[in-house]
Amino acid sequence: MTNIHYSICDFCDSMCGIEIEHEAGAILSVRGDKQHGFSRGHICPKGIANQDLHNDPDRLRTPLRKKGNDWEEVSWEEALDEAGERLAGVQKKHGRDALGLFYGNPIGHNYGSLFALVPFVKGFQTKSVFSATSIDQLTRMLASLLIYGNHAILPIPDIERTDYFLILGANPVSSNGSIMTASDCKHRLLEMQKRGAKIVVIDPRRNETAQIADAHYYIRPGADAPLLLSMLNIIFSEGLSRTGELENKTTGLDRLKEIVKAFPPSRAARIARISEPDIRKLAREFASAKSAVCYGRRGICTQEFGTLAGWLTDALNIATGNLDRPGGAMFTTPAVDLVGLAKLLRQPGYFDRWKSRVSGLPEFNGEFPAAAFAEEILTPGPGQVKALITNAGNPARSIPNTRRVEQALSSLEFMVSIDIYINETTRFANLILPPTSPLENDHYPLLEYNMSVRNFTHYTPALFERPAGAKHNWEIMLDLLYSVEKHSGAAAFALGWIKRKALYGLSPLRQLNLLLKFGPHKLSIEKLLAAQHGIDLGPLEPRLDKILSTPDRKIHLVPEKLVPDLSRLEKRMLEWEQAPPAEFLLVSRRELRSNNTWLHNSLRLVKGSRICTLIMNKGDAERLGIAQGQPAAVSTRIGKILVPAEITDDIMPGVVSMNFGWGHDVDGVKLRVAREHPGVNVNEITDEKHFDAFSGISMLDGIPVKVTKP
Repeated sequence: MTNIHYSICDFCDSMCGIEIEHEAGAILSVRGDKQHGFSRGHICPKGIANQDLHNDPDRLRTPLRKKGNDWEEVSWEEALDEAGERLAGVQKKHGRDALGLFYGNPIGHNYGSLFALVPFVKGFQTKSVFSATSIDQLTRMLASLLIYGNHAILPIPDIERTDYFLILGANPVSSNGSIMTASDCKHRLLEMQKRGAKIVVIDPRRNETAQIADAHYYIRPGADAPLLLSMLNIIFSEGLSRTGELENKTTGLDRLKEIVKAFPPSRAARIARISEPDIRKLAREFASAKSAVCYGRRGICTQEFGTLAGWLTDALNIATGNLDRPGGAMFTTPAVDLVGLAKLLRQPGYFDRWKSRVSGLPEFNGEFPAAAFAEEILTPGPGQVKALITNAGNPARSIPNTRRVEQALSSLEFMVSIDIYINETTRFANLILPPTSPLENDHYPLLEYNMSVRNFTHYTPALFERPAGAKHNWEIMLDLLYSVEKHSGAAAFALGWIKRKALYGLSPLRQLNLLLKFGPHKLSIEKLLAAQHGIDLGPLEPRLDKILSTPDRKIHLVPEKLVPDLSRLEKRMLEWEQAPPAEFLLVSRRELRSNNTWLHNSLRLVKGSRICTLIMNKGDAERLGIAQGQPAAVSTRIGKILVPAEITDDIMPGVVSMNFGWGHDVDGVKLRVAREHPGVNVNEITDEKHFDAFSGISMLDGIPVKVTKP
């Protein structure tokens, strides 16, 4: 007899409701849940691949220990004891900071892991912490910390009610929203247009979102900050600013007016390659719309001036009165309010309390930028990282300068990976500790519902009971920490035993239930279980007064820490104006059938047309003699790669685009499907020395490259 289980796909920020048909422990089909109140039956190929990941014969089920060039299965007790002894030994010999931690994006999609993350990281008492944040969204969070006093206060486009949606460096049709949970985003945008709203995309590529937008403008990669400054120049000089009620809540408005005088549209036009009339049109349309919202994502985050660009998207919304009001940039009222929790615990976020040992890059929320990862392992001296724990992360493919990262990983004294695969990173580990699969976990989108375009909540129990002896990710984290503490001395052992008992007793589910009960909507696990398709909590509503976390309870429109970075921008703009541009600039892109580095072992996602290609302009390809599907050579100072060319008119001349997370054809990787469809690793040519100097976030968009015919 077949059964239906309603669940949530946790592979990306979209968090779509799914309907899983199963019988006797076997999955028969995965479909979109048509009754789901948020995703409305939408599902992308990744959602269907839940079945593939769960059944994947390459997915690890038991701990593995490196034995020569091969692996052997070991018990959990033996693996955890060895890991604890070796890691504690490294810290005793070399100091606390000799142990490094790296965790990846999947941690953010698992509420149990999120609850365990703080005690896990703090328990090791090391400053050598890294994550995917600094190769993704760090600048967005940092801008929020500087402007609103809390890194978790994230402005979300109210796309259900806006009249004008300005999108920079984002492709929500492919991503279904990122730091903007918006499942079925394409149809949401089409619904906007049906009611008369205008969608404008500014991007070096005419991406999938631009193809359905009302207008698209090409822009020189990395020139978003000059463009936004010039738009503000026009808005202020033409008297189009209308801050309204925000004026009394804001400091720095007059300062911003003075700053933008140095950035006229004529200058931005030369740099951004958008005509001055078009820049004036954009500014006037945005300011005069009944409601408008500017939204920027990865393309403006991971660039040379990512923090400035993130700040200026907010400044544009604030200067036109489009913050915290219907149709503008708003803030969710989630069932579990992370901003409120951060305020209660007095943990608003931190920046630049200390700097990395080698390059002096700033800390953010207790983490160093990933740009410092390899050098902190390879550079001798006090504090050198000698051992590493990775958790659902693949730095050997996600961090710039892959060869140096791999050199660093191979040099470690000891390494433990919490992961479900033997991949490009975990092949260097001494021990791999595999957690349960997503379908063996319950789900609550803790982060995602704090970034949703509509207030919504949904909890789903696990479809399958975990196998006997299997451990959830959060359990592995706590057990590993306890094992290290056990081997660190009697006092640490006693404290670790008490802490582990308490955290196991107050399980993630119990913590979630408490937060739901004390949250804004006074819900509970019981109420959520009774709603198989989720609970709609209504449209976004004004709530900035409740969450603003600056000491003076004001919006800091011009953060003092950020002002000096304008001088760096000014210097670069002079160089752009005086020097000929680089022959090509490389930008990244998202693909609907891909998700960073870890879903390429699903045949349904990699079969068919090639995903990993170099998109280039037709005219550029003809000039270089490169034909469709033929390899193009792309090089920087650190290396060269050959990538199949995808030739189109939908990218501006002088710009090429490549997706990330590929390159699976290396020795030691145990991913059969991925090895047959390896793609090319773009981070073989990205340079870890290129980063936003203010925040330290890696520069993955606007990279100068040379493109030739091989």
